[in-house]
Amino acid sequence: MTTEPVIHSLSIPPFDVNTYLVVCPETKEAAVIDPAGQPERILALAEEVGARVVMILDTHGHADHVQANAALRQICGAPVYMHADDDRFFSDPQTRAIVERELGLPGAPPADRLLADGDILKLGSLAIEVLHTPGHTPGSVCFRVGGNLFTGDTLFVGDVGRCDLTGGSLDRLLESLAAKIIDLPPETVVWPGHDYGETPTSTIGRERVENPYITDFLLDP
Repeated sequence: MTTEPVIHSLSIPPFDVNTYLVVCPETKEAAVIDPAGQPERILALAEEVGARVVMILDTHGHADHVQANAALRQICGAPVYMHADDDRFFSDPQTRAIVERELGLPGAPPADRLLADGDILKLGSLAIEVLHTPGHTPGSVCFRVGGNLFTGDTLFVGDVGRCDLTGGSLDRLLESLAAKIIDLPPETVVWPGHDYGETPTSTIGRERVENPYITDFLLDP
């Protein structure tokens, strides 16, 4: 039987990014997904629930999702994981300067460990599967943990992430949804990078029925 994580979330300004604390219920080891800022709030939450942060997972390299990377790494000694394509893309000085102007935030330092599609990360008794879902950025990923999918800015409730920023491509995002997302079990819970929908979370089954980017672009005959 698959162990299910304990999930806690924080909405962190200035872009109201959903930062998730994913905890193994057996070992209390925790991963922080998209530490958007306010590291003291993230660490206070971990302390409150008795968890120990051992890894930092970035769904993509946009600055609004990674502002607490360096502080958490320094305090906890936890490595930062990012897909190799985004680590390379956002490390390029020219690209970095453009993206910093687009978002008005400083970029993140390079990751400690590079992810690839299909990687399995161990968090206590939990297995975290890496799904490479380019489109919002070249190295966007979703993290699948048991019956949960942390989608970053690839998939929102009733919407998808914007593709007009540097490195974005709607065609690639739709390909990613078709290849990696929409055929997951319908009960899979979607935990998005921003709370832009009618509800904070959704399911794959619901998105197949209600998300126009899926119904109109992918499922419409």
